[in-house]
Amino acid sequence: MMPRRTPVIAIDIGGTSIKGARVAPDGEILARARAATPVAEGSEAILETLVRLCRSLAGRHPVRAVGLGVPGAISPRRGVVHASPNVPCWHDEPLGPRLARRLGLRVRLDNDANLHALGEHWRGAGRGTRNLLLATLGTGVGGGLILDGRVWHGDTGRAGELGHTVVDPHGPRCACGARGCVEAYASATGIVGAWRRAWSVDPARPRPRDRRILADTPKTIADRARRGDARARAVYDAAGLALGIAIADWIQILDVRTVLLGGGVAGAFDLLEPTVRRELGHRLFGVEPGTIRLDRAALGNDAGILGAARLALGRTASSPR
Repeated sequence: MMPRRTPVIAIDIGGTSIKGARVAPDGEILARARAATPVAEGSEAILETLVRLCRSLAGRHPVRAVGLGVPGAISPRRGVVHASPNVPCWHDEPLGPRLARRLGLRVRLDNDANLHALGEHWRGAGRGTRNLLLATLGTGVGGGLILDGRVWHGDTGRAGELGHTVVDPHGPRCACGARGCVEAYASATGIVGAWRRAWSVDPARPRPRDRRILADTPKTIADRARRGDARARAVYDAAGLALGIAIADWIQILDVRTVLLGGGVAGAFDLLEPTVRRELGHRLFGVEPGTIRLDRAALGNDAGILGAARLALGRTASSPR
């Protein structure tokens, strides 16, 4: 049996890059590595990249296990990735067992948003809480749930899909095919789309004056909103409204009192927070809005890494200490 202080390998898989680290049991990151995700080359190439990355991180050091954060629908207990929007070559891919055989190590995996929540609960803005809802605002909108100190997976491992909570059935089309999902408003894709619609820009047939609008990102749109641009402000107000409606519903059902916003779009927390809080005040029944802690996630890009490390340590629950 390895000593309890033996580190683990933590991996956070994205559609464009794979981030990895060797992490001590107390959460200290001892080494880092990164590689491009070879999505176009298929599942075998991704597996080989993971093997090389893990071996590079381990080096000559003993490691006890590997934790993987994977975008998409998965079965955590079986280590199977059923489907991933960012890695479309995965279809019922037994990634966990295959990587374990190659490395000779125990491998555990979970949805990346769940591990972001677990990381924040262990070493970030969620420390000391029993229940936590994390919304990850990136290219899409994900969600992770900690209930009674543990990651909540639901019956099929797909709990926490905050981004596909419908807040307006007549709203803009989401990538999932539905209309009015939170993701269609509060993701990077949704914000850029709303900004272009506000200017009546058709990316397929841009006019000369549209070039500046097409070059804008969620960050530059947020900067415009802070400088008083009414259209930019309206885009972020709509994102905050969608988040507020969805979060209020989740609070009402789950009785969660800590809500964190993470991901790149949460860099505009100052723009989103007032509208989200206003909606919580309007929509919560029997819940004092002042008892809800709404905050920005603290760990940034390390949330997924630390959550994967916590998972590899065999702990899907975090002590409040």
